[in-house]
Amino acid sequence: MKNIFIIILLINSMILAQSINKKYFVEEKLSGGSEFNVVEYSIKSGDDRLLYKISNKTDYDIPYSGIEVFDNGSSVLISAFYGTLTFFNNNGTKLKETKLSDGIDVEYERSIRSVVDNNSLLVSFREQNKKFSTLQKYNSNGALVKSFEIEGININGLAYSESLNQIYISSVEWENSGSMNKIVSLINEDAELLNSYNANFEKGFFTEDNQFVAFSNKSLISINTENFEINFQKEPVNDDLYIDVTAAKGLIIAIAAETPKLQNGNWLYKNPSIIKMDLSGKLIEKNVVETNSFSEFSFQKTSNDIKFIAGNKHITID
Repeated sequence: MKNIFIIILLINSMILAQSINKKYFVEEKLSGGSEFNVVEYSIKSGDDRLLYKISNKTDYDIPYSGIEVFDNGSSVLISAFYGTLTFFNNNGTKLKETKLSDGIDVEYERSIRSVVDNNSLLVSFREQNKKFSTLQKYNSNGALVKSFEIEGININGLAYSESLNQIYISSVEWENSGSMNKIVSLINEDAELLNSYNANFEKGFFTEDNQFVAFSNKSLISINTENFEINFQKEPVNDDLYIDVTAAKGLIIAIAAETPKLQNGNWLYKNPSIIKMDLSGKLIEKNVVETNSFSEFSFQKTSNDIKFIAGNKHITID
């Protein structure tokens, strides 16, 4: 009898997506055995109403696809292994599948960064043996709108505001000496460089206060989207890691935690710090909350309050 495993991952789109007021989020349910994996994606509205489900089956050793959801409820599966995009309408009907490039072959280690704003998708990828990356824009129907080359081959973060015509690209490059350069490039849709920063991020979002806020485990940065200047740039204290960040009520709220422990394939955190800052990065308040170990976490916003969910513990943030 095959061993069957189930893993459920909840993704809070308010945090992982471009907007902190995203209309839809995705629940992923992974199941499989010794021969194949099946990922079931449930696309839900902000009030937890199910729109549709997508099932994606792959051989057990092939990385499973990621997913992005457009503001109209349609979605796209992104397969880094095959280098393909599969588009679905807002009732889950498949529209089309397209390859990122005719020159792309299957690849286990390929990295594709993607982001959706409104009903546009940006993807960045690198073809084998090329000394640059490619950035492409698609609409929600799967039509390629534009494609151009960008500098950087190790892109680890991508963010996009269609209304602002701003694209933030985080990349890491190694010198011959072994030292590492971290660069965030700000370009527009004509691939014109607007500014660059000695910074790094993996996830980011745009606030209603004209800020772009982005973070990685060891970095938090806020950039003014009107004059392109840095509002603030911070690192967590001691050996803490930033694990989630959001904005609410004119504040930046960051969650930091000690280095996690790996157990049964999950990174386990505990006792997170709730850090509140004003828009200039000035510390307003920091509280450490005692919790049991947790591997799943997210922010949850309602009309009345905001909570950070750490495993089974709901932490209300005033």
